Amino acid sequence: MSRSTGFIMVLLCLSLLAKAQLQTPYILNGSATQRTCNCYVLTQDVNKSSGTVWNKNLIDLRNSFDYFFDVNLGCKDYDGADGIGFILQTKGTNLGATGSGIGFQGISPSLGIIIDTYQNSIDNDPSYDHLAIQMDGVTDHNAINNLAGPVTALDGNDNIEDCKWHIFRVKWDAAVMQMTVTMDGVLRLSLDKDVVHDIFGNNPMVYWGFAGSTGGSYNVQQFCAALRPQLDFRNDQRFCIGDPIVFRDSSKSFGTITRWQWDFGDGTTSTVSQPGMHQYAKPGVYDVTMVIEDNSGCISDTMHQQVTIGTYPVAEMSSHPLCLGRPLTIKDATTLDVGTLTEWDWELNGHSASGQNIVADFTTPGTYPVKLSVLTKEGCKDDTIQMLSVYNTPSISASGHDACIGDAIDFSGTNLTPGVALAGWHWNLGDGNTATVKDIDYTYKAGGRYTAEVYAVSKDGCFSDSFRIPVKIVDIKLDAGRDTLIAKGQPLQLNAVATGDNLSYSWYPPTGLNDVLIPDPVAVLFQDVRYVLIVNSPEGCVQMDTLLVKAYTGPEFYVPNAFSPNHDGQNDMFRAIAAGVPQLDFLCVWDRWGKEVFRTSELTGAWDGTFKGQDSPVGTYVYQIQGTDYTGHKFSRKGTVTLVR
Repeated sequence: MSRSTGFIMVLLCLSLLAKAQLQTPYILNGSATQRTCNCYVLTQDVNKSSGTVWNKNLIDLRNSFDYFFDVNLGCKDYDGADGIGFILQTKGTNLGATGSGIGFQGISPSLGIIIDTYQNSIDNDPSYDHLAIQMDGVTDHNAINNLAGPVTALDGNDNIEDCKWHIFRVKWDAAVMQMTVTMDGVLRLSLDKDVVHDIFGNNPMVYWGFAGSTGGSYNVQQFCAALRPQLDFRNDQRFCIGDPIVFRDSSKSFGTITRWQWDFGDGTTSTVSQPGMHQYAKPGVYDVTMVIEDNSGCISDTMHQQVTIGTYPVAEMSSHPLCLGRPLTIKDATTLDVGTLTEWDWELNGHSASGQNIVADFTTPGTYPVKLSVLTKEGCKDDTIQMLSVYNTPSISASGHDACIGDAIDFSGTNLTPGVALAGWHWNLGDGNTATVKDIDYTYKAGGRYTAEVYAVSKDGCFSDSFRIPVKIVDIKLDAGRDTLIAKGQPLQLNAVATGDNLSYSWYPPTGLNDVLIPDPVAVLFQDVRYVLIVNSPEGCVQMDTLLVKAYTGPEFYVPNAFSPNHDGQNDMFRAIAAGVPQLDFLCVWDRWGKEVFRTSELTGAWDGTFKGQDSPVGTYVYQIQGTDYTGHKFSRKGTVTLVR
């Protein structure tokens, strides 16, 4: 490296050192470290530590000051650190006690505005995170050195160890000797005192700075000499397309702001503190950014703020037909391309109302003017007046009746408000079927109880209340029994089945019956008889069923001598008729070689002419049948049967 090159490097290092000194106008003690140009960590997340940061330049308390800081007390609440304090004192290298001392205890003379985040009973701390103004390094709130407080550090919140940055403002008015403390823009403490005389022995020149400490519990605790870019607008500023937008700088900075860099999100920028009016060419949501730099050379983070330039709404309202006796709901139907609707103001029927949707209080039919005014969050307005009609609501009744299964019911609707013209009727018949006529003849397919329901709609679109008609469909479900056969003279118990109470029965003809007026008479027959059973219900419903009883000489087995299992529906099965034989022991069939091809013990059992799923050959087969007659005696028959196809 040449001598000239080395000289240049030395000059560059000296320049960087000078700039670093410009950006670090503080004396750091104990655990304090510099994090960024304008931000300092008082304590790390370790126990029993203490740190102080003192500005190198003495200030004169005969002059007023207004300081803004950002403070962060960490993220742990119940097991967090002890707190930090803004302190005025006379020695730049002071380092106070750890733990409950908050880096302030033992510094005298001093004035401390303490943000205390740990309850220490020795100092008579309240349970919440609190603010207090104290003097001469005394942290006991019951001591005379406690000048103001304690109060909650945050307005309405007991905890400031919330990981968030808070704006901490300390203002000294030298003329009236008043000190005020605000947190996030809310006044928390005020002290009226001649601090120069009472605390500093008439010495107005003091250092200022921050102290913090941890004890058995700990948090990262830090502060920044405020360098927070911020903008605001006039209270009457509108954000509608076509309106000029006045941007105002309201940044918070400990030092003097020397540079601004604005970007309005539409490709235009500015470098002045108060850029004044700016007009956007089209509606939309714009990301406005700002960066500031203070007189120590520190540059802020970039502020981002969304600004919505809204369109004007087109006020509109909608309503279903407004029908008296129903909620007269009028709904907002305003259209808006960009922005957010926030206010709806209505004027109707001689009074005003608010809300996106309203219920009108009209009591008579007619046509009424209704005014709607809408306002967006961006301040854009529109209004409309519409004529809305109010109609009478129809009232109806309907009739129907009970019926027997298979009979039609005459359902009929009646308009009780003849002055209201109806456009249609709507029936729900309770079984899944509907109809849209005034009168209907309807037959239910199954017995039971149903509720038919009907409503009408007026030509104005107003719906009547529904009218309900309960109906009962009577189905006796009569079953006289299966056709059967008996031996002549054999008693046969009949057993008809029907549904319903207080039914009346009538059998015809009365041949062989012991009682024709009951559902279960006993029949003794010597000839075939087809009975007719008629049943009447109390509602007047009548059902009829028949029962054929064949009488054979018996007990006897009647067996055919041939059958043809060719699936033509004629004589396809080989079966026996067992007259007077209620119990079958067996019916067996053998081929001519003596192989059993069929067996059953069921009275209704029959051979279909197959063996193991295959058609048996034509020919002659031997059968035997045995059973027990109705007197309890066994008897059997043997014979042959011919299978033909």
